[in-house]
Amino acid sequence: MDYIKYLNMENAEIPPDIVTALAAPGANTPLVFEEKNKLLSVPELQKETGFVKMENGNYLISMCVEMPGVTADMANWWFWWHPLEADRYKLWYPGEHFDISYAKKDAPYFQQKKMPEFRQNTQYPVERIGGLKMPLSISFVTPEEFGYDKTLMEENNVATIICGHVGALKGRIQHTEMSHIFFQREDGLFMVSRFWMGKRAKNPLVRKAMLTDASAKGMAEHCYVEYTNFARKVPGLYKEYLKEVAR
Repeated sequence: MDYIKYLNMENAEIPPDIVTALAAPGANTPLVFEEKNKLLSVPELQKETGFVKMENGNYLISMCVEMPGVTADMANWWFWWHPLEADRYKLWYPGEHFDISYAKKDAPYFQQKKMPEFRQNTQYPVERIGGLKMPLSISFVTPEEFGYDKTLMEENNVATIICGHVGALKGRIQHTEMSHIFFQREDGLFMVSRFWMGKRAKNPLVRKAMLTDASAKGMAEHCYVEYTNFARKVPGLYKEYLKEVAR
């Protein structure tokens, strides 16, 4: 598959309303991780963008992205397919995504010709967020394992949820809980994202370094561009993939 046209596509620009929201932090609902199921059923929460500093010093980053033409199958496929090659990860956010790999134990999951059923896995992306290049570790888990209520998901047209525990240095440092909720819409999906930055961070030096307004803003900006790019590129990539496996 030729990735050149996707690598050459311009990155999405952050719209004025989100720029304004990021310039005035603290206006969002400080939803604690333990109450995340409210995201499934409260429309007002689903529309929030920006970040807020919590009472315990952690940050909650909120973002939402319209994804016309994107399906749940495409979203689930992407997180299985792209870790196999660095170029696939790079084309997602050219200039800010550098490399990706996965845990050795997960090789049988990723190295199949066709996408298998989801199983928990760990990926090691390297990307730049807020100007800082970061070697991350993300352990992806099922929504139920993460704590989302399956019945609420079904009742509120949740097509899929991509979620996991975020750290660094192959998991030796843990710091953030992440979830991307994809709601089904008539013309595609609507993604509602939350990052509970600092929720898993215990080391005081790590907390001091990462828990800043600048880091939270950088995460919010990265999320918007990354997933708007996703909405523009993944449908075409998925169609090309299906043609390849059908040969």
